[in-house]
Amino acid sequence: MQQTVNFLRGSVEVDIEGAFPERFLNICAQNGIEFWGLRRLDDTHLRVRVHPSGWRAMPPFALKAQCRVSLVKQRGVPFFLWRYRRRHGFILGFLLTLGVLYGLSQFVWEFEVVGNELVSSETILRHLAEIGVKPGIYGPSIDIATIKNEMMLHIDELSWLTVNRQGSLATVEVRERIPKPEILPADQPCNIVAAKDGLILRVDARTGSAQVKAGETVTKGQLIVSGVVDSNLVGTRFLHAQADVYARTWYDLSAKMPLRVAAKTYTGRSYTRRILIVAGYRMNFSILGFPSFEKCDKIVKTATLGLPFGATLPVSLVTETYTEYKPAAASISQASAAEALKASLTRRLSALLDEGEVLAADVTAVESNGVLLVSLKAECREQIALTIPLPK
Repeated sequence: MQQTVNFLRGSVEVDIEGAFPERFLNICAQNGIEFWGLRRLDDTHLRVRVHPSGWRAMPPFALKAQCRVSLVKQRGVPFFLWRYRRRHGFILGFLLTLGVLYGLSQFVWEFEVVGNELVSSETILRHLAEIGVKPGIYGPSIDIATIKNEMMLHIDELSWLTVNRQGSLATVEVRERIPKPEILPADQPCNIVAAKDGLILRVDARTGSAQVKAGETVTKGQLIVSGVVDSNLVGTRFLHAQADVYARTWYDLSAKMPLRVAAKTYTGRSYTRRILIVAGYRMNFSILGFPSFEKCDKIVKTATLGLPFGATLPVSLVTETYTEYKPAAASISQASAAEALKASLTRRLSALLDEGEVLAADVTAVESNGVLLVSLKAECREQIALTIPLPK
């Protein structure tokens, strides 16, 4: 923002020479002369930037501090207009151009979506276009509350949406709904079965009848706590079984990686293509045809045109650089590959554990025909209770 203000007010770059240039700057500061961008060129030579009014007020203070000030460069709108003050047509055209550019910046020409994972950006933009929010819309006319209500009706997966506009770019921020976990009613009869194979360590049944004891092995899906309870006094009852079931479980995971991988050797040949995009229309400025690169990397850089007062315009220059390379082979040390595979298997094990902990783990690595195989065998303690409704 300060750069914009300095551009509109104009600035002057000034050289200060003298035995004590710092004393001169202290006098300027005491008399309200603003300066910035201080650079020391040598022991007796400084360079700063000031506003035009500060430049005009400097000579008396320079004489007092026994320094010499000289003009280096003038920048900003006032000096530009003064240079062409006699060319009325040029100034009028310049002001009209600024007005047109500012008017264009009030329209939205580009949309981007952030915060979405399950719902695609294309789906969100398509529904926005159906309610009239699309490239070319007048920015101040965007009613965020109405858009939010309409989008909540169109896309059930969204829980929140807003549109932030900066010049001709509008950012659509969304939050997706978190699916509600399936919770069985407390009065619905249920059994508890084993979620996976294991050796039972403890069964803490709060309601229901335990069907296994500590030390017994169970398989996935085996009944652990029954919701059907027989009693001589009240007969058969159907309950919502509740229990904590801890078991010892075992995992045997493996992953492999080749010790020779593909790499790139750059040939030194490259090609650059520039494309001007105006309000969504692409204009290719490259005259030469695209060279026949068999393999190449592509790097895209986009520069968006903006006005000094912070507004962005629907004009951007895209630079695409293609760099040719030839495939090559590179070797990976066995130790590095083993560490990478071990870390990957550890993450996979953590994802498989349900409310559990690793009691012991053993990692082995075997290399065969240029491929490293890493195996992880783990013994764990975890909760394996799974609640399922009783069949009718």
